[in-house]
Amino acid sequence: MNMRYTTRGIVLNYMKYGETSIIVRIFTELFGKQAYLVQGVRVPKAKHSMALFQPLMPLDMVVYHKKHTTLQRIIEAKCHIPIGNILSDLKKATIATFLTELLHKVLYEEEHNEALFQFLLQSILKLDELVDGHELFYLDFMLQLCRHLGLGCNAAAEMNEQLVRSGFSGKLDKSELALLDALLTKDMEDIKRPSRQSVRNLLAGIVRYFQLHIDTLDTLKSLPILQEISG
Repeated sequence: MNMRYTTRGIVLNYMKYGETSIIVRIFTELFGKQAYLVQGVRVPKAKHSMALFQPLMPLDMVVYHKKHTTLQRIIEAKCHIPIGNILSDLKKATIATFLTELLHKVLYEEEHNEALFQFLLQSILKLDELVDGHELFYLDFMLQLCRHLGLGCNAAAEMNEQLVRSGFSGKLDKSELALLDALLTKDMEDIKRPSRQSVRNLLAGIVRYFQLHIDTLDTLKSLPILQEISG
């Protein structure tokens, strides 16, 4: 039996379905990651605008939900908080695309996690308001996500040891390890702005760390694009 619920959600991605509809993957406050059918959205004067289903869009939704069903249905959807800067800024839009691809691959279906949802929502608002330090934002986001998924480590040396043992080719130097430690401890006071190469190396290292712990995480298609704008 389909039950009707009200929940907030964060858009991860969508794919076209049929001639006028889409299937959108959303991390919801009540049900974790779910796939929803949105009918008739790709026609003029559609009930729901396609703009609602862009990466990281926070939504207020009314949905039908049935346990053990792979495709749910959205009844109503509207923007929870506007994030116009993410959509209009190329660098922020690139970060959003990367983060939603990462989230889609590391979040499990039907896993309610209130703390994780709140972290994601606050991170989206922070990204929308961000003026500079974009690279520190997404590096910090990934490390905090590790903790929410139970993969967190307390020191750069601990993470680096796992990377070295895995055969990670992009060996982290002293300045990169210092930046990693600063991000892990939230002590950024004496850290200088990292070089473009340092950001790229650390980004690759954190992605590799995720891959060591999550079997479902393979190649991230948006990673090269994010590396291109890093620093």
